Amino acid sequence: MIKLASFRPEYFDNNGDQANIAVLGSHLEAMGKKVEVSTDCQNSDFLLIGDSSIAAHAHFETELLGLVPELKSRLQAGKPTLLVGRSWEYLAPLLGIPTLHGDRISKFLKLSALGHEVIGYHNSTLVDPRFFMSGAFVGTTLFGPLLAKNPSILKQLAQALGVELSGEFFEESERLANLVRETTTF
Repeated sequence: MIKLASFRPEYFDNNGDQANIAVLGSHLEAMGKKVEVSTDCQNSDFLLIGDSSIAAHAHFETELLGLVPELKSRLQAGKPTLLVGRSWEYLAPLLGIPTLHGDRISKFLKLSALGHEVIGYHNSTLVDPRFFMSGAFVGTTLFGPLLAKNPSILKQLAQALGVELSGEFFEESERLANLVRETTTF
């Protein structure tokens, strides 16, 4: 059983970030794996903390701070994790990752990082790092269904969970992601 967890999914879902759980879970199931989705952020194989409103972030800030030791452990081990948007901006410095801020930019971006070409929508003052990856630990300002648009990242996370994605289901995901890339203006 592969355990996928999300922190406060009803509040940390700006722009469809929770779709990342659905994308990862459906691909794992297509490969014959059993998947459990929960909100138990301390005992999961994969952890998602999506983007949130300013109000939701402020309301749950103490709980987010309580996750910092778990996140530090996950970062050190390169364990499958996805921190998105405001959550990434807030948690990166607390995890010892230096950040650089500048003017707010709101547009689709195509980034090159660690052998991956990553696309997504960026609306942030964070200039660096807009996409961070250490093992299978990912932090990014690119929100929404990142894994659907970036099958190479999806594949790396699945590999870290012990699953090699292949076959028609994954090939169709790659085809759809390529259509998005071809029709998106960067």
